[in-house]
Amino acid sequence: MKKLYLLFILCLPLVAQAQLRVSAPASIWPELQVSYGVGDEGVLCFRNGYRINTDSDFNDLKETGPLSSFERVELSLGYEHAFTEHWRGGGLFRYAIEDYPSAAFYGLFLRHNGSLKGLYFNKQLLFEYVTQEDQDAIGRYRPMAELGKRFPLGSKFISPSISFEAMLRSEFGREIDGAPAERNIDRTRLRLNLNFELTENLRLNPYFLRQTDYYYVLVPPVYDEQDQLVADGYRTKRNRIMPVFGLELKYSIRHTPNTASISY
Repeated sequence: MKKLYLLFILCLPLVAQAQLRVSAPASIWPELQVSYGVGDEGVLCFRNGYRINTDSDFNDLKETGPLSSFERVELSLGYEHAFTEHWRGGGLFRYAIEDYPSAAFYGLFLRHNGSLKGLYFNKQLLFEYVTQEDQDAIGRYRPMAELGKRFPLGSKFISPSISFEAMLRSEFGREIDGAPAERNIDRTRLRLNLNFELTENLRLNPYFLRQTDYYYVLVPPVYDEQDQLVADGYRTKRNRIMPVFGLELKYSIRHTPNTASISY
């Protein structure tokens, strides 16, 4: 299983090669999380996240008022249960509010934690069913792998980590007019974290994320001044890369944070 996920980490970024890349404005993602221990093995998690684009033209959630400074507001509720020392699973519900469209995400996940040469090695498979305003619902798989290590820092702890996640649409092979409607890999995220355990219950996690969206575009035909065709139109691939600077503030109640948990 370790070799499979290492191959996954190394190979999936190669899908970006030989494609035309376009750059998107950087985004800032602050988030507040509160997790609550349920019994001996369960964790209930609530998250409130915001997305602020550095290009103010994208911050159009509302025309006026406090929400006019945001591109997106997202609320999440999740539950995780530890089945064994190494296996965890649970469900997630997310609701995202944007200018258009709003979307609801229903997810089930399975996590496995292990070790690799002194590092903690977390693997996760999440399946999401996504419903969007005035659009067809979609399903997607989200495999993720993470490597990190927890270090003492005086009387505190710090945990640097790196993770890679891919989002794959479930409707593989769907075609329109004989050509694929969507690319199988919809999005990837490469993320660098630095989790500070400020107290036994309070953590601060700044991170940097490189998000790449994969899609098709139609390039129109080119005509000269006499309306003579100079070049045919065609369909090609694009990779849209967006840098993200994030900051998570996390507070836990009735349980001790664990690097194996989705709420860490």
